[in-house]
Amino acid sequence: MKESFDKKQHDQFIKYFDIKENPSEIEIWFYKKTEKYIKYIKWLPWLKMIWIWNSISMNTATSSSDIDLYIVSDKKTMWYNRVIITIVFQLLWVRKTAKKHAWRFCLSFFSTLEWMDFSNFKIKNDIYLYFWILYFKPILNNDNTYELFLEKNNSWADFSKYNNLLEKNKNYIKYKWKKRKICIYIEFINKITKKIFLQKTLKKYNQIWKPYWVIINNNILKFHNWDIRETIKKELV
Repeated sequence: MKESFDKKQHDQFIKYFDIKENPSEIEIWFYKKTEKYIKYIKWLPWLKMIWIWNSISMNTATSSSDIDLYIVSDKKTMWYNRVIITIVFQLLWVRKTAKKHAWRFCLSFFSTLEWMDFSNFKIKNDIYLYFWILYFKPILNNDNTYELFLEKNNSWADFSKYNNLLEKNKNYIKYKWKKRKICIYIEFINKITKKIFLQKTLKKYNQIWKPYWVIINNNILKFHNWDIRETIKKELV
């Protein structure tokens, strides 16, 4: 049976996180900044989707917020794109670091098209994940990947009650293109990049005792160091 949460639970979720109906000046500023810097990476091969999530997408940002991005690529280029985006944002001085995070981009969530189905890491009665998805704001949407993402997650969640919210999210899309040809050598470079950085990433993962909310495999890199879903479920479900 698909998971679904009604208007009452949605209102509770809104109240719990103090979600505003419309973005304030600070969120608008964050969106404009994101659009500005995506221009530098939108050309990347088989880059499928970039969206903002968490506090900014929920209209709860503050002047000290960072900009959380979820970046989807084809399986042939996920590792390559991750490295290039990290380098570009580092050179532009806009990548989040351990000491500097306000106004900067948090690059902690990458996946391929194959892992856009979040049932891979959902928990039972996952009200937080359900509304988390509903508030995602796509900024770049190539090959209708946002629509594909919703289709994949409809396998476990019924979002039909919130179609108006999902349609409103599409207004945030600023960049999109259809399929284009790219150099075949990119696949080879991606394999080399993965071989170099996967071992380094797994080493760090083992050093922090493999927390269950961190996921590292061929199709997803999810580095969040906290997970509040069980807490939210106990309070709202």
